[in-house]
Amino acid sequence: MKLVTLFTLAASVALVAGAQAQQLPTPKLGQDNVDQQFVGGERDYKAYQFTKLPEPRKDVDFSQRKGSQLLAGTEMVNTLSGKEAYVSGIVSVLMDGTDIDQLAQQFGLTVERLYGRLNLALLKAPEGTEMLQLRRDMMDFTGVNNVDIEIVEDIRETHVLTQR
Repeated sequence: MKLVTLFTLAASVALVAGAQAQQLPTPKLGQDNVDQQFVGGERDYKAYQFTKLPEPRKDVDFSQRKGSQLLAGTEMVNTLSGKEAYVSGIVSVLMDGTDIDQLAQQFGLTVERLYGRLNLALLKAPEGTEMLQLRRDMMDFTGVNNVDIEIVEDIRETHVLTQR
């Protein structure tokens, strides 16, 4: 009886260990030097780590700015998923009775798309624009309710089940 219990226990441990091994991510070959390609610290902005910074616009002085900086055109990696991302320079502006052309002209932006019924506009900033400061400045504009910075990341991937 003890022998049957021992074999049953050994078989169940082997099955559990095999199932656990299938759930662990497999290491990718050739990615030993991933940490060397990052520009800043552990996390540069939220869950992202910068890999390539664009040249800032010439009319922007960063010496008096405090905190994190996020330039349009910055390439980065999501530290949680490992996926590449970049700051597109597009801001979505939720407004209430604001002249969008006047807003775009004041901040040097171009109108990408306008959704009149939703009171929403997509505006594009030139590469090198400091997006966090742009957001703060636009929030002070009369009639602007919210401004979101677009970070493009490919989050859709196919999940393929393979039998081993």
